[in-house]
Amino acid sequence: MQNITFYIENKIAFLGLNRPDKKNALNKAMITEIIATLNMHKANRSFRVLIIYGTGDCFCSGADLDWMKQGLKQSKTQNIDDAKLFNTLFETIYTFPVPVICEVRKSAFGGAVGLLACSDIVVCEADSTFGFPEVKLGIIPATIAPYIMSKMGNSNARKRLLMPEPFSAKEAQAEALVHFIADKEPVREKTLAIARAVAQGAPDALIQTKALLRRLEEHLEDESSKLFCARMIASARISNEGQEGVTAFFEKRKPAWNK
Repeated sequence: MQNITFYIENKIAFLGLNRPDKKNALNKAMITEIIATLNMHKANRSFRVLIIYGTGDCFCSGADLDWMKQGLKQSKTQNIDDAKLFNTLFETIYTFPVPVICEVRKSAFGGAVGLLACSDIVVCEADSTFGFPEVKLGIIPATIAPYIMSKMGNSNARKRLLMPEPFSAKEAQAEALVHFIADKEPVREKTLAIARAVAQGAPDALIQTKALLRRLEEHLEDESSKLFCARMIASARISNEGQEGVTAFFEKRKPAWNK
């Protein structure tokens, strides 16, 4: 891999966007490597949480404009294929089995904010900035829009996708894009504390909870979702993890997965 890094340490996986000289801009090669790496590790149970971060001095500047410029010389089919690659990237992160945390240093723009919207938890520095410059560049934020609306809500999504001016970490937090702001410690320290807290969860319970949340988001008012939820909790109560967790609580000890 030339455009990303990946390693596992203490039950936490780290995926680094590794084009610091290009502000970690997303190009075809990087996106392909991210998708391939996540697909390779989606069944890996040696880690319980994934952190996505940027190397260098920022998280990600969005789509690589040099790559976007090549679209002028490509056929419509080739441009559609590029757009589908973004679709696959976002869907791969959104459906990744274990919890995904995005750690933002300095800034995240355009497609980079799509990465945040597809993740479960977002942590950033106090002076981080965010933005959707697409319309200012004559581009439509089509591939990220569904995830932005789901994460930020219809009203905030309309405001931000139509107004290309950058916005602050506090504004991002108020609009549900960011969950935690590291204002008293380094962002990595804050991110690791959150990751360790998540990693205390039982491995299967974390995976099943993510699956439950996706199902509810897609079929919130569907009667079958209520039955699905009932079946999930019933199965969890008699599972090895469920029995061990409850027993450990009453015995005032750590469950087996945290020893």
